Amino acid sequence: MYEKKKLLILGANPETVSLVEKANSMGYYTIVTDYDPKAYAKKFASKSYNVDASDVDKLVEIAEKEKIDGVLVGVAEALLPAYCEVCRRLNKPCFATQDQFSVMVRKDYFKDKCREYGVPTIDEYEPNDLDDIQYPVIVKPIDSCSSKGITVCHNRIELNKAIEFALSFSKNGKYLIERYMTGDEVISYYVIQDGKPIFVGMCDRYTFKANDSLVQLPTSYIFPSRHIDSYLKSTDPVVKKMIKGLGLKNGSIFFQAFEDDGLVRIYEPGYRLNGAQEHLIVSQISGIDAKEVYINVALTGKASEKDLSLISNPKHEQIACKLSPLVKLGKIQELSGLEEIKQLDDVVSVNPSYCEGDTVTGEGTLKQIICRFFIVSENKQKLIDTINKIYSMLHVNDIEGNDMLIGKFDTQIVDDLY
Repeated sequence: MYEKKKLLILGANPETVSLVEKANSMGYYTIVTDYDPKAYAKKFASKSYNVDASDVDKLVEIAEKEKIDGVLVGVAEALLPAYCEVCRRLNKPCFATQDQFSVMVRKDYFKDKCREYGVPTIDEYEPNDLDDIQYPVIVKPIDSCSSKGITVCHNRIELNKAIEFALSFSKNGKYLIERYMTGDEVISYYVIQDGKPIFVGMCDRYTFKANDSLVQLPTSYIFPSRHIDSYLKSTDPVVKKMIKGLGLKNGSIFFQAFEDDGLVRIYEPGYRLNGAQEHLIVSQISGIDAKEVYINVALTGKASEKDLSLISNPKHEQIACKLSPLVKLGKIQELSGLEEIKQLDDVVSVNPSYCEGDTVTGEGTLKQIICRFFIVSENKQKLIDTINKIYSMLHVNDIEGNDMLIGKFDTQIVDDLY
């Protein structure tokens, strides 16, 4: 009898479900580990363990017991060091080294690499420049994720508080002070095959900010970006040079950036599947599935048997959107309309963050996203119609019956873009 190859997947948050489902569809036996017995992705795995996904000794013990064939990590950046060490101990393929991961998760290390390779990045102030700062600025821990510990400051009093706040989220006790950017936000996406970076897409990121002290939260991501041509001409060549210089071999990477007077300035990377899950759209529009790439790497050390550069179509004809409705803080009494939205023709995936009875906390963080809707349309009118239908069908109310939705995306933006 044929025995399925086994994959050990670290982490079981909702954003990891699509990776588990992809591995299942490819015919593999999936084993998911997470300390939380109720972790969502466990429901979709062949087998699961209630083990902390950063407990290397326990993970190695499970891997040896189950005779696993490969190791995968989900979207959690914090699990990358444990993943790397588990792969090393088991002598299994790993898509990066500890040093490469360090560059990806430390904002200061990454910006140093940008400068080394001539990649435009955002200007910052040194701690001894505090008296010369031109406000507003944004203060960040060097090693946090998901917008944790980040504050926008407009004066010295706010800056002092922001530095203290940022340090409370930094394991390394360091922070960055950057110029506050007001240009368009963009994200570029690459797949790497045998050391060759392949550009697979780019989107514009639209945001909402509840007040001046909070960071802007995403409400939608629109593909393709209005800045794709200028990016490919000026920034893409040096980004590819940096990827090669870092020695990245097989996987996927994305770069968050701002357009600044004709120049795209990159400020943060992600060498992993994106927790915001735009890979679900990129796979549809480019023809390359990053989830499949990581599964292949885990089992063979290779991204694909095919030449992926011949498949990629980043300047696609479709118009796509990841819609991320935001909600106020509070307890969710009603969350309805999701099943009906799943039936809409252009909706390719619906990924809720909460259920009825859950409480939304964390003002000014990604915890305010109620659900992510992934849409791929033939033209802008179909996309606009689908977005409007989603808003009309989605109902989120608190225990007093009040509408919790905020920061609704204005579809007029799409109409003006194309």
